[in-house]
Amino acid sequence: MIKFFRRIRQRLVSENRFYKYLLYAIGEIILVVIGILLALQINNWNQQRIEDKKEIELLIDLKDEFENNLIELEESININKIVTQSCIDLTNIIRSNSLSKQSGVVDKLLVAIGNFNSFDAKTGISSEIVNSGKLSILKNETLRIQLNNWLTNIIDSEEDILFRSDNYTINLMPFLMKRFPLANGELTKKLPFDRNNKLQTYQEKSPFEADLNQKDLMEFENQIWHHKHNQDYVVINELNLKDFVLTTINMIEKELNK
Repeated sequence: MIKFFRRIRQRLVSENRFYKYLLYAIGEIILVVIGILLALQINNWNQQRIEDKKEIELLIDLKDEFENNLIELEESININKIVTQSCIDLTNIIRSNSLSKQSGVVDKLLVAIGNFNSFDAKTGISSEIVNSGKLSILKNETLRIQLNNWLTNIIDSEEDILFRSDNYTINLMPFLMKRFPLANGELTKKLPFDRNNKLQTYQEKSPFEADLNQKDLMEFENQIWHHKHNQDYVVINELNLKDFVLTTINMIEKELNK
């Protein structure tokens, strides 16, 4: 093909047909430019196809991660709601001055208020996307902002989780250990990971009984209220995170369906 065009140029020059040669040269330049533009366009198409494939892979991984987090969140919310209700039930028993009459129920509730859960978000994919520069692969700007906010929201929620745990360990447990035979909880608790009942535990109730005077009762109510108060913040955070996760999954699905 190149030899063919060269022969045409040589013939036109040899025949002194300058005008036709000029037109031919311009035409040849236009063909070259068109060829270059076509090559660039094909390259752009290939590059876009590669980027689209990368985006789809990221979106699929993100969807899996957020769906797994949704499962963990729902489980954590259910567990923590039981803790909240146990705090309310304990408060009602305290106010009715029937701790000694319902000692078995109290034993169960004291175990229940300590079975609070902490949502441990899985952020491997989302953190990698945000921190490794892959965020630009996602075309949807709103989704990019959503991922940044997701990591920030998790950090914010961890503060309330730590505060609840510290208060339970530093304040509530020392109070309970001085006034209740907590070992009785061994007769009622069931550890979820001990599916085959392999762990040994106590078989008899403690010979000691709860010992609370009027002043202790008020402090007991305040301690339980404070634990519930901290628990409420954790539950609200988890409910908000659940809404956030559902919104994010919906955004991801819309991008995948485009």
